[in-house]
Amino acid sequence: MANIVSGDTLDVHFVNRGFGTDEGIKTVQLFELLLNDNQTPQAIVCSPFGLQMDKLTAEFENNQWVCDLD
Repeated sequence: MANIVSGDTLDVHFVNRGFGTDEGIKTVQLFELLLNDNQTPQAIVCSPFGLQMDKLTAEFENNQWVCDLD
């Protein structure tokens, strides 16, 4: 998957459930939307933490996109 600016963005809530931290909701670049093995939505997004080449996975939970950094 190439790091191409598509213009599509997504508001994602970033948390670390292992440490119990909440990084808040950030607007990030969207790379891909797909369904996981359980047929629930997943989004591949660009990291908002200064690591532009890093891609993170967010899942749709309780009517919002959530990325667990743990």
